Amino acid sequence: MTILAAILGLIALIVIHELGHMLAAKAMGVHVPEFGIGFGPALMKKKIGKTVYSFRVILLGGFAKMEGMEGMASVENETGEFGSDAYPSKPAWRRAVIILAGPFANLLAAVVIFAVLFMGVSPPTTEVESVVPGSLAEQVGLQEGDRVVSVDGQEIEDWGQFQQAVDARSPGDEVELVVERGGEREQYSGALTADERDPERALVGVQPKPSEETYRPLQALGLGVEKTVQVLGLFGWFIGQLATGGVSFYDSVSSPIGVVGVSSDVAARGAQSFAGLLALISLNLAVFNLLPILPLDGGHLFFIAAEKVLGRPVSAETVAKVAAFGLALILMLFVFATYADLSKIFTGQPFIPDP
Repeated sequence: MTILAAILGLIALIVIHELGHMLAAKAMGVHVPEFGIGFGPALMKKKIGKTVYSFRVILLGGFAKMEGMEGMASVENETGEFGSDAYPSKPAWRRAVIILAGPFANLLAAVVIFAVLFMGVSPPTTEVESVVPGSLAEQVGLQEGDRVVSVDGQEIEDWGQFQQAVDARSPGDEVELVVERGGEREQYSGALTADERDPERALVGVQPKPSEETYRPLQALGLGVEKTVQVLGLFGWFIGQLATGGVSFYDSVSSPIGVVGVSSDVAARGAQSFAGLLALISLNLAVFNLLPILPLDGGHLFFIAAEKVLGRPVSAETVAKVAAFGLALILMLFVFATYADLSKIFTGQPFIPDP
């Protein structure tokens, strides 16, 4: 059951991506003859307005067919003449909007998922609920019920500010804390300890007491946006590490086999964990599709930009050659990722290595 949930979740993210393209195309005046879920022979078709909506046998994503991008009549291919509602007939900025709409849909999906998850959470306060054994907090005598007021003279109004103040320091750094206890303010100082899971991260060693209220919808939406930005920043750092050899390509790449395997494991832990993973995968899809390689969205954007620079469309022959190279590159990546996942299965290694 968890494997089925994982597969359906991944399909939903791809369909959301294609739905973004379709809605933007319609808004930009491009005819969309068909929007399909899956590939292969159609199990069901229904025409609504000018678009046929189909459900197909092979549930591996979906597609939004746009007039002028494929399947045009031979005379149009030879003359380059398209109707006014075809994709190639639209100005560059409209085509860019249509292409960007797919990754944006995945980005928006991640924000919504994160926001929904935050709506069920009580925000942490600056009041201490418990003290971590062996930490600075225990060494200097912080107690349950203390409320953190300042860190090195910096006033603390919420738990986020407290975390930022501590994260800016390193293990071993001296820090001065002011807490409120029984209506009185008391000052403590000592050296920050290290997080056992991340030795480079400094800790005071206190767990916050949650608020009695959960985040309101607008607060949750804001946190969803903030979380999305944080994850995108981590993606940027990861790509940099991958390019410089800081992380292993073999350990980092995954085919649909690995993605479904990890998703299935996470789904078994509960709906919230699975939803969080889907948000991460949705952002991954957005970033991956923006790589400047045809047939990915980033490749289309690259040629739209090239058209503006050159003052004319890039020749069909050049686009075809670049697309063939890009497709071969993606297929090579897919084959390597599949090999990596299968070898991990046979050798008993986890899809995602332990830190």
